[in-house]
Formats: sequence, structure tokens, C-alpha cells
Amino acid sequence: MFKLLLIALALVSPLTLCDAFTGEKTFPHEGLQRSYWLHVPANVMPDAPLVVVIHGYTSAAKYIMDYSQMNDIADREGFVVAYPQGTVDLRGNTFFNVGYDFHRDSAVDDLSFIRELTLYVRQRYDLSPSKTFATGMSNGAEVAYMLACTSADIFRAVAPVAGVLMKGIADSCNTSKAIPVFEIHGTTDDISLWEGDMDNTDGYGAYYDLPSSTQFFVEAMGLTEKTSISLEDKDPNDGSSITFERYYAPDNNRQVWFYIIEGGGHHWPGAEIPWWQYPGDWIRGRSGNRDISASEEVWSFFSQYL
Repeated sequence: MFKLLLIALALVSPLTLCDAFTGEKTFPHEGLQRSYWLHVPANVMPDAPLVVVIHGYTSAAKYIMDYSQMNDIADREGFVVAYPQGTVDLRGNTFFNVGYDFHRDSAVDDLSFIRELTLYVRQRYDLSPSKTFATGMSNGAEVAYMLACTSADIFRAVAPVAGVLMKGIADSCNTSKAIPVFEIHGTTDDISLWEGDMDNTDGYGAYYDLPSSTQFFVEAMGLTEKTSISLEDKDPNDGSSITFERYYAPDNNRQVWFYIIEGGGHHWPGAEIPWWQYPGDWIRGRSGNRDISASEEVWSFFSQYL
């Protein structure tokens, strides 16, 4: 019996990827040592999915890893998570270059960085080429939109949270290869404005309103059907509720999901912010939508394409 057990272990062990790991790593790109956080669960197997989670303007990879709690979902579901770190702009703020007006002179190519980092992590850990996804918050969400328009060769679907579709990204979008998109956005977001800013009043650059952003991808994918439901208002004290719009086509496996957070602000819904590390953000975060976990909903969307 003991010999049989040893044989069974020998047969199974080569299938596992590596030891569990959570920590910061570096990646050389265009003369810079870029950094990223990586989470590899103990139960990850070859051909597992990869989820890239991208932080917002002035934020950090470690921070979105903490509040999104995507690692917990990865542990449960068996996928790897990579959290790229942005560089610092002339204002002293961390950022990803998506074409903001005040980054016009920046030579940082974050599209190339995200693509190359994703391919490296995927190859290094023997992850699935057809199960690679990206999500992000605010500026990171705008990176996700950019990936939806440019990187169907690497990413299967994206989920921007509290971000906008920049006009520059839309103008150069390869709509024939647009990938599934899941948008989550609050109607009272005072940073990534629901109503858009095509006149560039705020100085970030022109960007579309959220309904138009949704329709941009709906039309790009030729989606002809729509359903709309109200989600359960699990926390009536959070000042917000959610309408779920789903766009699809009978002969098309691509979809657009849109969570409209009525009364919602500039938040990652359900964010778990450690109050002892980020007391100010904890107070603000607790005022966001608590009906859902954005991370759980994002994974539910990505799971449609496994």
C-alpha cells in the first residue's frame, strides 16, 4: 500500500506548477526595472487562468491587491494573479500611460509593458493562452479598455471598474477584434464622470460617457440582444443599487456586461480596505456600494470564457 501511495504521489506531483508565492518581483522593460506583485496559489495547475489586475492613478499594485482581495478568489478557483506597478509622472504620481493630456510627452509605453509582462508570467508558470484576463480600477480600467481594443491576441476578456473610454483609445480601436467587456461604474462618480468629458473640461483628455462606451463595444461585436435586471439591494444603507445590463447575440459567444451602480461613486464595490493601513481610504471605501464584491463579479464574468 505504501509503495502504491508513493507511485501515486510521483504521478501527481509533476502536474503542479510550483510552490505557492505572494510577493513583489521585477521585470526589465525598455531600460527600466518595472515591478509587479504576483500571487501563485498552492493549488495552481498547468494551463490555469491568469488575471492581470491594474491599479489606478496615484495608487499602487500592493494597494489594489489588498483591497480587491482577488488573491482569495484565486486561491479558491486556482488561477494566478499579476498586479503591474505603474511608473511616476512629472507630478509625482504613479500612473499608466493611456493618453491623458498631461502625459502627452511621456515616453512610457505601458501597453507594451503589460503585454510583455503578461506573456512572461504566462510562459513562466505554464498558464493558458486562452484564459488570460485583465481588470483594473480607474486609470487601470482605462488600460483594460486599451487592451480590449489592441490585444485580442493575448487577452480573452476585460473588466474595467470606474474607468472611462478615452477618445484616443476608441479612435484607434481595432473593433473587428474587440473582446468581451464587463463595465462597472457609478452614476455619481466625480472622477471618471458618468456623463463623460468630450470637451476635456477636466484636462485628462476627451472621453465618452458610460452608455456610449458600452454601445461602442456592443456595436463592435455585433450584439443584437439585451436583458436588464435589478440586482438585490443587499445593503440598503449604502445609498446605491445596481442595474445589470447584458448584451449578447445568439450566434456570438462574446458579450458585454454593464453594472450601473445608481448613486455609486468612484469605488471598487465591496472593497475590503485594511483600516489600520489606509484609514482615510477605509472611511471613503466603506461609503461605496456594498451589494456586491466587484472582484467576485469580475471573476464570474471571466468564468464565462474558460
